[in-house]
Amino acid sequence: MSNLSITSLKNRINKRVEIEKFKSDFTDIGSFIKKKRKELNVTQDEISNGICSVSYLSKIENNQIIPNDFYVKEIMEKLDIEEDIYSKSIKDKEFIDRTLKAFFYMNDNDLEEIYMEIKDIEHNVVINLCKLGYTVYFNRNDNSQYVMMLENLINNMSNLEVKIYLYFAALYFIQNEKYKVALELIVLKSRIVASNEMLDAMFFELSYYVKQRLLIKNCSTEDYYSAMNSYNNYHNMRRIIILALHKAKFLSKENPSKALRVLNTIKTNDLSNDIDSFYYYIKADTLFQLGSYQEATLNLKHISETSEYYLQKMILLLKICIIEEDFATIENIKEIVNSYKPKKCEMRSKINYHFIIQQDKADQKEYLRDIAIPFSIKIEDYDSLFIYTNHVMDICFENSRYKEAMQYYKKYQKEIKKVQTILH
Repeated sequence: MSNLSITSLKNRINKRVEIEKFKSDFTDIGSFIKKKRKELNVTQDEISNGICSVSYLSKIENNQIIPNDFYVKEIMEKLDIEEDIYSKSIKDKEFIDRTLKAFFYMNDNDLEEIYMEIKDIEHNVVINLCKLGYTVYFNRNDNSQYVMMLENLINNMSNLEVKIYLYFAALYFIQNEKYKVALELIVLKSRIVASNEMLDAMFFELSYYVKQRLLIKNCSTEDYYSAMNSYNNYHNMRRIIILALHKAKFLSKENPSKALRVLNTIKTNDLSNDIDSFYYYIKADTLFQLGSYQEATLNLKHISETSEYYLQKMILLLKICIIEEDFATIENIKEIVNSYKPKKCEMRSKINYHFIIQQDKADQKEYLRDIAIPFSIKIEDYDSLFIYTNHVMDICFENSRYKEAMQYYKKYQKEIKKVQTILH
């Protein structure tokens, strides 16, 4: 999705808000029942009589509950709505509810099961939305087709479905290292009036992560606590742990003591296999920042060669060996890292490695100027951009090149202002 597409999406949503246009394929069951009842000029008493209580019907109409299919069928028949319309509507709503719940609890098996049920269904907006959720969750290569296709169909979605689309699309852009675009989508969702506590909690988590990545840290705290409160209410331990790990990761360099306190609240027995390496790497990096090199090394031993954190492990070991002047191990690590073929998501670590091994100040400056800083801007890694900018400015100051140092600082500030523009 280009900048032009983001503008187009904003225009569609703004127009939608202005005219309060709701979708016409009836997946928003409650709103549709309410609208149809008022068109027929009948009361809730008349419709609910012999089917359910008036209060139950009221909750259905206001989308406060997921209604029993039997009651919906009876109510729809009383409203003289054709069966194929409401049966499709009920089934679609079931798929989107199941997808959202599986996403919230990070249940891989449920998402696989849902996908197997819907993979052959075509030309259905809600089903394609579920497919988008499946592809971004597992980071599949075919996720872009759903992002682009669904962008043009938001007027055929309910408000809740638009909000779900924005969440899935934001995840897609994060996976493709387009954090500013993701932030635009997160900001855009506030224009959509639709409440779902599970979805709202995941949006808060995403907002916290993206703002931290883009160094908008002051306004991310509320997002963190809002997400954490919801996860606690639902006893969602997996998301609680992952959110706490991200907090520790962002704190590890600016306040490692606080990061360690966060990590110490996590019990290693609660870690699932896919996040244990994440935990041990963050703990090792935090201990490294505190100067506890031996403890850091012990934690790194938990990370295997098959782990997605293996390259980061070796680079952190390299930093420790450089400080301890263990030259034999330094050469061994260099040999391993030089032969390692990084995935796209690991290029950030490889760039950091090449910066670390530059010994001459002139070579460091050249590498920072030509590779590290431009790459950090490209992948919108403002944390690394901040670190690299400070390094290159220090080198400039050491050589009394103050004007050049200020040019790097202005370039950094220019990037930060781009983010501020999105928020305002």
